[in-house]
Parts: sequence; C-alpha cells; structure tokens
Amino acid sequence: MTQSKIAFLGTGLMGAPMCRYLLKAGFELTVWNRSAAKAEALQANGATLAATPADAVADAVVVITMLSDGPAVAEVMFEQGAAAAITEGATRIDMSSIGADEAMDHAERYLAAGVAYLDAPVSGGTKGAAAGELAIMAGGAQETFAAMEPVFAAMGNATHV
Repeated sequence: MTQSKIAFLGTGLMGAPMCRYLLKAGFELTVWNRSAAKAEALQANGATLAATPADAVADAVVVITMLSDGPAVAEVMFEQGAAAAITEGATRIDMSSIGADEAMDHAERYLAAGVAYLDAPVSGGTKGAAAGELAIMAGGAQETFAAMEPVFAAMGNATHV
C-alpha cells in the first residue's frame, strides 16, 4: 500500500503533522485546505497541492478529512462537490469530530456510491499529531478497517470500534 494515492483535506494544526507522517511512510499525498498557505507548506515535504477539494480527491484511492466539525465536512464534501468526484472503489476516512448522526448519514451516501467509509475520530490533540501517536477510533466495516491499517499506523494507533 506504500504507493497508495491519498487525498487529505484539512491541513491545519492537526492535519499538517498527520500529512507529514503519511508522506514519511511513503504514501503519495495530495492536500487541500481552505487557507491555501497551510496546504502549500506541505509541498516542501513532498505533497501535491490541489486547487479545490474535488481536484484533490479526483484520482485518490483514500480520501481523508480532518476538518473542524460536521458542518465543515458536509460543506467541503457535498456542497463543494468533493464527494461526487471520489472514484468508485475508493475509501473515505473522516477523522474530523462529527456527530454520530452525521457520520451515519455520510456513510450511507458514500456506500451508495460504491465508496467504503470509516468514521475515525482521533484523540491526542496537537501533541499526539506532532508525535505520530494519535489514538484513532475507527467505526465501519472490519474489512475496510483492516485494509486501512497501514494508513492509520503512519499517524498513530487505530482501534476498530
């Protein structure tokens, strides 16, 4: 899985160090952030910068979001067209803190489009992100979780819940 193409949306205080660990693990990474300068900084680490969320996810095998909350995730993914641009067969991982009802709604929408989905909030804060030691609680299908373990391992320790 070391050559998997990952799109990472949300490269702020938590997302930027998570991206650096994914790059260090050998993943090909395309990044996007509402404040472009935060994503641009990751180019020095080997990330590719996308102009829009839809551009970022267009040919990704894994799409990760690390955004502020549920409304931000819905706005970026559904209102800005990123969800529609995800390739069938890809895996969508939401690492943002969103409500259970929102996560279940998103899961249904992705699964209907042939995209696997994991709701994977993290614990450990900016210190855990900077150290690559986040606690990741991933909900979703066991086989999807198993397939994504190398991705999670780059950023911390994942538990399937």
